Amino acid sequence: MDVVGVFFDLGGTLVWPEPPGEVLFCEASQLIGFQVSPCDLLKVIADIDRQIYVPLPITRKQEADFFAYGNMMALRKLGFEATLSHGWFIHHYIHDRIQYHKFYDVDKVLSPLKGAGLKLGLVSNAVPSTRDKISALALDTYFDTIVLSGEVGYEKPDPEIFETALETLSLTPEETVHVGDNYHADVEGAHKVGITPVLLDRADRYHDVSCIKVKNLTEFKELIHIFK
Repeated sequence: MDVVGVFFDLGGTLVWPEPPGEVLFCEASQLIGFQVSPCDLLKVIADIDRQIYVPLPITRKQEADFFAYGNMMALRKLGFEATLSHGWFIHHYIHDRIQYHKFYDVDKVLSPLKGAGLKLGLVSNAVPSTRDKISALALDTYFDTIVLSGEVGYEKPDPEIFETALETLSLTPEETVHVGDNYHADVEGAHKVGITPVLLDRADRYHDVSCIKVKNLTEFKELIHIFK
């Protein structure tokens, strides 16, 4: 298989947040009188995600409303009498303090891949304001297309989000590889379309998976030669 295009996930693949969002959530909660631990918060996040319907695509104003409402619901799930004002306070607290950083291997890998003439795409389950973070880290200079679920209306593992990226870059699934850190969203999603998935497992969380797995992007860069 001759690889012509490579898609990348964003969070956990190319960037990581510091401080983590759950830590900032707990700090903000304490300031308004709610004692929340990161462990307790993580236990309810999945339930909140399932309960809140987010119509896609979403505007920047709508995404802020969604985060504020989700924060309120998380506090209520934890047993606190929270209001939407509390949710907004936490949203602004996190938004003003969270910083995103590129993993150490990102520039060292994306630059030569771009230089080799590969078509590069970013495919992420992310809200529209994520573009600001991508630009701030100068990641947009590497990519020929950036496809965000909040803008196109489809989330990984839905085939449509991958198909949007393929169509934009005039690629076929057979000549494309997708690299991501989430087995369900990235590996299973890419499989549905016929794209070859590569699981990036920086923390060695996945075992006995039925796909190509690498522990960092440098390893992926070496692996890309086998597709040629």
